Amino acid sequence: MYETRENRQTASRPIGRPRSHHADAAIIQATVTLLGETGFQGLTMDQVARRAGVGRATVYRRWSSKEEMIISALDTLMADFDVEATGDLRTDLLSMTRWLRDGLLNAPEGRLLPHLAAQAVSDPNFPSSHMDTWVCPWRDAVEAVFVRAREKGEVRADVDLTNVVDMLAGVVILRLFLGQGKPLTDGQIHGMIETVLGGVLV
Repeated sequence: MYETRENRQTASRPIGRPRSHHADAAIIQATVTLLGETGFQGLTMDQVARRAGVGRATVYRRWSSKEEMIISALDTLMADFDVEATGDLRTDLLSMTRWLRDGLLNAPEGRLLPHLAAQAVSDPNFPSSHMDTWVCPWRDAVEAVFVRAREKGEVRADVDLTNVVDMLAGVVILRLFLGQGKPLTDGQIHGMIETVLGGVLV
C-alpha cells in the first residue's frame, strides 16, 4: 500500500542533519523528467540519482520505494486553480478551459498524465487521486459557473451539469492523449464551448 499525503504530513521527521533542499529539488526534477521519458515502469531510483547528480544513498534515505518517490514528486507539481469567475458564462468557460489546457497540455507535469493513467490501470494500488488533482478543482469551478447561469435562467433546468462539464474536460484530455502534443487553440476552445452551449442554453 502506498503512503498517502496525509500520512506523510503526520509522520515524524528523523533526528539528524537537516535535509538538503537543493538535493530535494534536484531529485524531484529528475524524477519528473525521467517519468516523462521512460514511463512509470522504466524509471528506477538509481536513474534518478544519476540524473540528479546525487548519491544513491541520498535518494534511498528520503524514499524507501520508487512509488513513494514518484508520489512525492507529483505532490510538488499540483497547481492551485486560480481563475476567478466573472459571472459571464462564456467568459468564465473560456478562461477556465484555457487554464486546464495550459496545465495539461503545455506544462511538463501535465504531460505525465498518460503515464499515470496507464499505471493506474495496471496497478490497482497506485493512487489515481494524483491524476484527479489536476482536474477536480477545475470541474468544481466550471460546474459552479453553470449552476449560477442556471439560477439566472440562462441554462435549462433539465440539463445534467455533470455530463456537460465532462464534455468540456473530455475534449481537452482527449487531445492530451491523442493530439501528439498539439494544444487546443483559443479559437478551438471557443468553438467547443459554443457547441456545448448550443445544447444547454434556454
